[in-house]
Amino acid sequence: MMTFRTKLLAITILPIILISLAALILIDSQSKSLAEAQGKAVEKMIIQSKQIELQNYIKLARAAVDPFYQWDNVSRLQAQKQVADVITRMTFGRDGYFFISKSNGGTLDNPLLQELEGREKFIAYGKEAQLLSNDMLETNRKAGELYQYNWNKPSTDEIAEKLGQSVYLENWDWVIGSGLYLDDVNAQIGQIQSELDSNARQTRWVLISLAVGAIALTSILLAFVRFSEQRFADARLKELASEIVDAQENERKRVSTDLHDGISQLLVSARYSLDVASAKASKAPAIRAPIEKSMETILTAISEIRRISIALRPSILDDVGLAAAIKSLGTDFQTQTGIKTSVTTQNVGNMLDDREKTSLYRVAQEALANIAKHSQAKSVNILLNKNTRGVKMKISDDGVGFLNKEKNISNKGMGLRNMEERIASHNGTFKLTEDRTKGLTLEVFLNGNLANEGTEKID
Repeated sequence: MMTFRTKLLAITILPIILISLAALILIDSQSKSLAEAQGKAVEKMIIQSKQIELQNYIKLARAAVDPFYQWDNVSRLQAQKQVADVITRMTFGRDGYFFISKSNGGTLDNPLLQELEGREKFIAYGKEAQLLSNDMLETNRKAGELYQYNWNKPSTDEIAEKLGQSVYLENWDWVIGSGLYLDDVNAQIGQIQSELDSNARQTRWVLISLAVGAIALTSILLAFVRFSEQRFADARLKELASEIVDAQENERKRVSTDLHDGISQLLVSARYSLDVASAKASKAPAIRAPIEKSMETILTAISEIRRISIALRPSILDDVGLAAAIKSLGTDFQTQTGIKTSVTTQNVGNMLDDREKTSLYRVAQEALANIAKHSQAKSVNILLNKNTRGVKMKISDDGVGFLNKEKNISNKGMGLRNMEERIASHNGTFKLTEDRTKGLTLEVFLNGNLANEGTEKID
């Protein structure tokens, strides 16, 4: 099932992707339509310009032959030879030339043409003219009408499409024609389409880049929002954890006070009453023995209640101070476990508030409990001192440590995590190191309130 963050990411980025895809499809479609329309327009324009150009060439050819065509001072054969000579010599561009043939495609029957200069070229051009006259007899008779056909291009020696036009010399039954090759039209159209395709590709890449940038920016913003939310949640969780710890400490303090001032006092009062009863029953051993046994039980209960009360909330921490509480903790630890405990403390005054002092005491309490359970240590050193920056507590032992148990310090148990979180709630530092041979060292540092530095009650 999708998480809320995944859904938020999907509904934010998916529209960008869909819009980008739609835009890409639209660009491709429009670019193809534009390329096709522009190709047709360019083709029409180029063909029209070639038609005009070809018509001008035909007019030029007609103007060149008219003086001979209308020449009355020489014979027809001589005039035809002059016209053929002029037409054969007339060229334009690399592949532009003129040709002559009979209107029915037949061979020109002027014997003087055998002596024509450039006769081979004349004959080669005549083949094209005869082909067109045979295929387009009626068309060739109509001056100015254009037609298209395929013919060999001299410069490339390849067949290419050609635009042709003819002029009819009615008195001689001759057809004079020429043509322009159209393969460059396709080349120009292809170049234009290539440029349009290039522009479309650039537009497509720009759109893709913008889409990727938008997705990346959206992802960054979402990550930033998520990071902000995470920081807010962490801060709120930290605050909540601190409130829970405070509530627990207050509850422990209340229960400890109730045990010490309530039940403990009641038991002490009961013990005094049994003391009086025991004195009065001094001459009745049968009565005195159960009374003394009850007194021993009450003493044990009072001792146990005091132990529980101290574990819940040591009154010495509130009444005397942190240093005295740490010393008392070390003494009790040595008494209960038999592990030699050395405690060195320094008066921290009011550099720490009550919550910070309580946190340091609980860390020391938890650390000693862990040492008793897991370390197999023979000695423990506890150091509490202050400097210009704050208060430092260091607890070290000579036990087996973590590595000898094939564990890693990073795999912290709940006790270590609780200690670390307590210190982190006060913006302090928590450091756990292991000696290469044996033992662990716990170092805790809290920034002191130097402005309020003073003297604790009794340290």
